[in-house]
Amino acid sequence: MNLSQDSMLPKLREALEQVKASNPDQFYAWKIVIQHENSLQTLMVGKESSPFEKYQNRDVLDHAYKIEVFSRHSDPQVMGNASFTIDPLSDLSSQIESTFSNSLMVSNKSWDLPTKVNGEYEAVLTTDPIIADNLTSAHERLHLEINDKVKSLDKVKVNSGELFTNLKTSYFEMSTGLAGQKESSDIYFEIALEKLPLPNTQEVLKYKNAISIEDANLSQFIDELVQETLSISDTELPHTSDNATIMIDGESIADLMEELVNQLSANREYDKTPFMTEGDSVLKGEKAASSDALSLTLDPSVPVMAMTTPFTAEGMKPIKAQVISKDQVKTQLINNRIGQYLGKKPNYIDGNIIVEMGHSSKQDLLESLGSKECLEVLTFSSLLINSNTLTWSSEIKLARLWRDGKVAAMIKGGVVSGDIKENLTNFRFSNEITKRNSTGGGFSPASGYIGPNHMLIQSGVKIAGE
Repeated sequence: MNLSQDSMLPKLREALEQVKASNPDQFYAWKIVIQHENSLQTLMVGKESSPFEKYQNRDVLDHAYKIEVFSRHSDPQVMGNASFTIDPLSDLSSQIESTFSNSLMVSNKSWDLPTKVNGEYEAVLTTDPIIADNLTSAHERLHLEINDKVKSLDKVKVNSGELFTNLKTSYFEMSTGLAGQKESSDIYFEIALEKLPLPNTQEVLKYKNAISIEDANLSQFIDELVQETLSISDTELPHTSDNATIMIDGESIADLMEELVNQLSANREYDKTPFMTEGDSVLKGEKAASSDALSLTLDPSVPVMAMTTPFTAEGMKPIKAQVISKDQVKTQLINNRIGQYLGKKPNYIDGNIIVEMGHSSKQDLLESLGSKECLEVLTFSSLLINSNTLTWSSEIKLARLWRDGKVAAMIKGGVVSGDIKENLTNFRFSNEITKRNSTGGGFSPASGYIGPNHMLIQSGVKIAGE
């Protein structure tokens, strides 16, 4: 689908240019975004000893036109901007005039929008080819995989499920001359289980985000959730500790690394919030001799990942770069606008988080602890990370207590907390790779992670239990 040929586009261009011509001293620039999204959605209900039953199928099609107007006004000059979703059946000029008027209510420090790209956009693969080729077939393939797995389960009851398979095409165009289009796919799956025999008082509900069918691996996801469901009733509280040893999985590692990378953004320097820049250490405290070192790269070109893109939010070409090398920050992340504000050259570094692997398997890491106890957190209730202090905490939804390389107990409840910079003074990554994608939403941005699937942390962790 080529949205640059959308019949509405020339009408929007003309209407925007007319409003701009009527306000030559204040109307600075405009941006048009066209989004076309097709979402196949299946809601399912489970019955004991039987496969899922579909109770609702939806085929949702959305085609939207959005504009953003930039203005320069007042004395001294400031810059305003406002966005609006256009109703194509209503008068365009009045909608644009209203958006322009709203932009005059905003007073930001002025900056120049880019008029040319810093190199040609690269042809990167942002969509699962299977989903792009036939959305309906891909959705049915996922549903069959789920149903085959559900039919094989005999120790749990599957209560409900939701499967969304989405394909979106987005096009942008700016009056400054920049334009581009990209396509993206994503999968959302949610399932709720409870242990047999019934009745019981505990249900386990979990969801999975993915960009491709391969990465979704829904059969394995259900298997892991079944194990969690079967374990959750035979648990105990953890012991309180001010210096605990824990192991976390790739999903939690990705969350911690995302917040760490956020502190490299030059936006934080401009906003006068805690930030890190070239030459800074990511550590707080003395580094243990046996600890791994953190090396991290941002890469916008990895095929079919959440942060793979031919262009940034400003319409520039994203740049791949190693931003942390052996615990030291190599560079900030500087975009066009903030670069002008701080008097720094923009570098447009962006992309998926790629973390250098460790050298040992998960089991080898656990066995290396000997009789020292380690809590392997399988699921956090909600991992909350303070973006300013880089401290984190969560209730333990389910964990394994390891001792002498074996599982000594299953753990539920209690609160575990830590400090990312302290954690990095004594940690070890596994050599087992994982890929994690989050498509983002109202509460968090999209993120992509490729790196170790386990992290053994031996510093900066506390547990509040019994």
